[in-house]
Amino acid sequence: MLQRAHEMSEPMGSAHGSPDSAIGEDEQTGALSGLVTMRMISIFSLLRRREVLAHRQQFDLSEVEWRIMTLAGEHAPFSLSRLASLTLKDEGQLSRAVKKMVGRGLLKRHRKPGGPEIEIDLSADGRSAYRNMVERAIARDRRLTAQIAPEDLAALWRVTDIMIGNANALIEEERERSELTARR
Repeated sequence: MLQRAHEMSEPMGSAHGSPDSAIGEDEQTGALSGLVTMRMISIFSLLRRREVLAHRQQFDLSEVEWRIMTLAGEHAPFSLSRLASLTLKDEGQLSRAVKKMVGRGLLKRHRKPGGPEIEIDLSADGRSAYRNMVERAIARDRRLTAQIAPEDLAALWRVTDIMIGNANALIEEERERSELTARR
C-alpha cells in the first residue's frame, strides 16, 4: 500500500518515476512536490496550522508557548539556553514567553543548585494542561492513521526511523562542515 501511495504521488509527466525528469526551469516547484520530504513537510504544515488554532482556542497558547509546553513536558527541567537550542528560537523571545507562562501559572522557574542558571519546569497547572495536550495528540494520531493497515504503519515507522537516522547524520555532517569553516 505504501508503494502504491508513492506511485500515486508521482508528479504528472515525469518519465520513469523520476521527479526531476522532463521538468522545465519554470516548473522547479513541481520538482519539489515529488520529494518525500516535501510531502512530509506538507503534512506537518497542515497539522501545525490546525494545532496552532486549536491550542489558541483550547489552551490560550501561542505557537511559541505551545512549543515550550511540549518540550517542557518531554525534557524539563531545562535552562533557557537549552530551550533555545531545542526550539532554534531567540533566547529573548523565549524569555518573554516563559515569563508570561510563569505569570499564568503554567511554568515555574528556579535557580539551579550550585550556579546562577535558572531552570524551567512545568507547574502543577502546566502538567495538567500538558496531559490534555498529549490526549489531544493521541486522538489526532489515531484519527490520521485510522484507515492505514497495521503492516503499513509498521512500514512507516521503519521508514521514518531510517529517515530520522539519516537526518541526524546530515546534521552532524553540517556541524563538522561548520567547524571546519570556523577553523579556517
